[in-house]
Amino acid sequence: MLELSRQEQARRRYQAQRPGWRPAGDVLNALLEPLLLPHVRALDAGCGRWGVLGRFQERVGLAVGVDADFPSLRENRILPFRAQARLEALPFPARTFDLILCTWVIEHLPEPRAAFQEIARVLKPGGHLLLLTPNARHPLVALGRAIPSRWRRPLVRRLYGRAPQDIFPTFYRANTPGALRRLLRAAGLQEIAWFEVEDPTYLAFHPFLFALAALYERLTAWRPLRGWRLHLIGLFARPLADPPSPE
Repeated sequence: MLELSRQEQARRRYQAQRPGWRPAGDVLNALLEPLLLPHVRALDAGCGRWGVLGRFQERVGLAVGVDADFPSLRENRILPFRAQARLEALPFPARTFDLILCTWVIEHLPEPRAAFQEIARVLKPGGHLLLLTPNARHPLVALGRAIPSRWRRPLVRRLYGRAPQDIFPTFYRANTPGALRRLLRAAGLQEIAWFEVEDPTYLAFHPFLFALAALYERLTAWRPLRGWRLHLIGLFARPLADPPSPE
């Protein structure tokens, strides 16, 4: 099993080989830091049992979590305000939030277009959406999708020690750089920052596989292959003025 401590050690080794490389979590935190302000109303969209926003709730004015899975919400003891709902039908008035976090969620959305439209609706003008999701183009993700679901759950538990209640169906209906950015623009959101982040450490449970993954990730330094890296991170904003409706 690939324990978190072992994966972090592998990340440090890879960082020594690739000066300047930052794992996806560090990139996400760097984008999040300037958005954490006392007046901010923030939503963790798909917070699950843990989420991201709970670690920073004391730095914002209001922290709310939403998730479709009620058992996950019930076990979430971090966020004081939680609601059960699908992202395609958020139970909030328009223009409620200054910041929405959506991490490790987009791959699970059966209707990403509708979810992004709802996210744009509940964002205030000038508000931000910060997202992190796997790239369906990456060989590791493609291999995982090719494994029959009856084998995938026990394999994930064995390799990564993930609890059964934290393994949900995946669809990957918006999980390529082009598709994701097009859908977000179609929802009326403006791209502020975009990153495709490499990370070979998900195969660090075996030295040969880790070396092979590191070689692949280095190849993606070539610009035409950057869209095949493992993680997609984006910061988007709702414009201060909505575009005029077509006549």
